[in-house]
Order: sequence, then structure tokens, then C-alpha cells
Amino acid sequence: MTQETIEHWASEFLSSTPGEMAAQLVGERTGLLLVQFLQGACGSTLDPAEMEQRNITDGIAIGLAPLQLSEAEKNALPELLEEFLTHMENTGRLSGGSALGAWARQSATAHLLKKQVRRTTIKVGPNEPCPCGSGKKYKKCCM
Repeated sequence: MTQETIEHWASEFLSSTPGEMAAQLVGERTGLLLVQFLQGACGSTLDPAEMEQRNITDGIAIGLAPLQLSEAEKNALPELLEEFLTHMENTGRLSGGSALGAWARQSATAHLLKKQVRRTTIKVGPNEPCPCGSGKKYKKCCM
């Protein structure tokens, strides 16, 4: 029942005006991304109508993050998820969908659009001069 519900919700949204507009922004994989999101959020047992914030986070982290997403998809997904969940509330399928949509937008933005920045660190041995510039050995200064 859950898989049928998930696919029905995604196709219903895509046939609506907000869904058609979202599909233009996201691309041809919009339906697949929505299904993956709901599968990650619901697992194999939870009915989509019973989703909570933690399930939304799981949907993003488990359902969407492992996928090879294009930059356009990554940029459009936060708005897509918000539109989708709001639409589900407006059609009477999901209580609190607007609030969950806002949460999904924040979570997706944070999770999918975060930039990985590596900072170079200096490896200093205990007997080398301290990088702070004191002139002392590292083990006697900042270690």
C-alpha cells in the first residue's frame, strides 16, 4: 500500500499546475526524485500521511542525497519539496504539509547545497618550531 500511495502522490502532484511548473524547473526526473524522497522518508512501513520532520530529513538524506544529482536538480529540489508537501496539504492528504514543506526546503538547502571546503592544516611535530611564531618548540608552546 505504501509504494502505491507514494507513486500516486507523485503523479497527482505532477499533473497539477504547481507540479507542472516544478517539473519545468527540475527536469525530466522530477517524478523519480519525488518517489525517491518519499521512499526515503517513509521506509517500508510508514504511511506518507503520517510524515513528521524527522521523516523529511530522512527523505533528503536517505532518498535523495545518494543520487547523482545535477546542479540544476540540486538547486531546484528545495523549492520542489516545499511545493510538493504544501500541495499535499492543500489536497487534504498531509496534515501540516506547509510546515513540513518549509522544513524540507531548509533541510534540502543545508544538505544538498552545502559546499565541502577543505582547509589546509599544517602538521607540526613536537620538536619543530611552533607555527604561532613564538620561536619555541611546539611541545613547549601551543601543544
